[in-house]
Amino acid sequence: MSEPSLKDMTILYAEDDEDMSEQVVHFLRKKCAHVLQAANGREALELYQEKRPDMVVSDVMMPEMDGLELAEIIKQRDPAMPIILTTAFNDSAYLHRAIDIGVDNYVLKPVDLDKLHAAMLKSADLLFKTRELVTSRAQLEAYHQAAEEERALVSDLMKRMMQPERMVDARVRYRLEPTDLVSGDLIAFRRARNDKLYLMLADSTGHGLPAALNLLPVNQVFYSMVEKGLPVSQIVEEMNWAVKLQSPADRFVSAFVACLDGYNRVIETWNGGIPSAMLVDEAGKVCHSFTPNNLPLGILDRTFVARTDIFQWHCRSQLVIYSDGLIEAEDEQGAAWGSDNIRLVLEQTPPAERFDALIGGVHRHLGARRGFDDMTLLMVDCTM
Repeated sequence: MSEPSLKDMTILYAEDDEDMSEQVVHFLRKKCAHVLQAANGREALELYQEKRPDMVVSDVMMPEMDGLELAEIIKQRDPAMPIILTTAFNDSAYLHRAIDIGVDNYVLKPVDLDKLHAAMLKSADLLFKTRELVTSRAQLEAYHQAAEEERALVSDLMKRMMQPERMVDARVRYRLEPTDLVSGDLIAFRRARNDKLYLMLADSTGHGLPAALNLLPVNQVFYSMVEKGLPVSQIVEEMNWAVKLQSPADRFVSAFVACLDGYNRVIETWNGGIPSAMLVDEAGKVCHSFTPNNLPLGILDRTFVARTDIFQWHCRSQLVIYSDGLIEAEDEQGAAWGSDNIRLVLEQTPPAERFDALIGGVHRHLGARRGFDDMTLLMVDCTM
């Protein structure tokens, strides 16, 4: 920052002694842009209210209103206003009151102009730093406000994109808890015209706004291709290319995509980077695990071929899918909740209560803490 300067400042000077006032005003006019002159405290207060100077220099002993009273009123209205008092007294009572009021400096009378100049430069330096801080804070707040508006806009876009009004199915329950206003996880499901249930849980790299933007092409491809009843492999290949084409090189999307055929009790799945999904029976035992045996979306190019897994269930079951944020949720000691706890809850809870039990279990584990990653759970009833 440059040296403090008085040449652009307006100074209010209050002094009832005409000879002293003339001498100091003459000096100030050579150093400052404008000098406002007052003969007493009352006149000085009126000038302050009307002109809003950058600094106040005032004698202590003046008629109608003394310098301490003037300083107190000004500091109550503008604590950052620099005030320098000139006084003929070196009385500790005056000094203590001046300190309590918040006076920045004082110069003993008869006024040494060099000392007055030094005191004014010191106050000007503090004033400039304060103004810079206020400006920086205002800029930061404006930036923060703009960022919040953008995040809110994307959050609204994501909610619309998920189309929650159409994500209603008697056999599906889901929960998405973002760590930020905007989630980097995505849930999508819809029944095709042949009544097959397509579903997806996607987890983009990172979280918040950058992660959410990466999910836009994935969501669009999923719904448009499910509408046509296309196979899982083709949907995955098209989503992979969309992420590869539209996202930065270091951004990818982990995803679990499945198609459930309730009539034939067959589930076709593709898992690229999502924790192992589980098919559990009525006793909560794992009938089958759908492991992440593929790379996430957006890493391979058009040569990528999606190979899906097919499994047929033979009893009433539940498909349990979750993002890594759920099992990595840490308690106050830093211990992750883990997939073992998920299996334990599933085994100890009746089918109809398992979804709520899992959500309650992870929150009890977190305690007062928040998850550091988006937590998402998707559960589907697979009937006979």
